Amino acid sequence: MKLLTAVAIAALSLPFGTTAFAQSSPSGLTHAEVIAQLKQAQAEGLVPTPNGDYPPSAATIAHNREIYAIQHGTDGASGVRTRGMPASHPVAASD
Repeated sequence: MKLLTAVAIAALSLPFGTTAFAQSSPSGLTHAEVIAQLKQAQAEGLVPTPNGDYPPSAATIAHNREIYAIQHGTDGASGVRTRGMPASHPVAASD
């Protein structure tokens, strides 16, 4: 009798458990939007960052902007604004 009750409870709970994991709406961002955001963060110098430097320091941002400018053949990423820091703000890169 206990086995029959356990099987009945398990059988009735299966349909309810599977709906808990169903995704009702998409995540909100498309793959292309995520790639565009990543490219923007690279241009702003926010990524990559070392493990111990989060949020990235001004020196890391300046270094990343310099590398981005070299890799992409731009005359400098100084026109890109970083949140909280104006584009004309001088940042000394330290190595």
